[in-house]
Amino acid sequence: MAETVLNLLSEYEIPIEYCQGQSYDNAANMSGQYTGLQPRIKNINPKAKYIPCSGHSLNLIGAYAAESCLYATHFFDLLQKLFNFFSCSTNRWSILEENIGKGKVVKNLSDTRWSARANACNALYASYAGIKNALLYIIQNADEKPICKVEAKAMYNLLNTYFRSLYNDLLMEFNFK
Repeated sequence: MAETVLNLLSEYEIPIEYCQGQSYDNAANMSGQYTGLQPRIKNINPKAKYIPCSGHSLNLIGAYAAESCLYATHFFDLLQKLFNFFSCSTNRWSILEENIGKGKVVKNLSDTRWSARANACNALYASYAGIKNALLYIIQNADEKPICKVEAKAMYNLLNTYFRSLYNDLLMEFNFK
């Protein structure tokens, strides 16, 4: 990686001596004190101080804070279950689209991108009534398998227990555009 950075700087005719700082995500291959990219660059230019990327640091803070709260853990688990439930069946996805409109969808979560959680929460917030209607349709549909009805009913009931606006507003603060 250091070689790639140095080649890129050379390509743009930027002397490494001009680089006074470096900022990367918090992954060990980038920020590692002994074998990461930052000490390799610092060996070439001691003035290139390393500062962890504030966006990535905020992402980690949000992820760890959510993991420490049982309520938040349940909420994000529900968001992922909604995505999995609808996306694993073209029929259920069609039912969802009929209730919330084409192009509006539930979103997948990501462990590494906090913004994906914000997007998933925003999708739930924006399409809350339609998602509930889609689940209710599945619950009441005689053609659906009993296991699908049970899953839909459980998610439908859980949707009533979470204050979705709070998470939407909170996560929008973490969502960098």
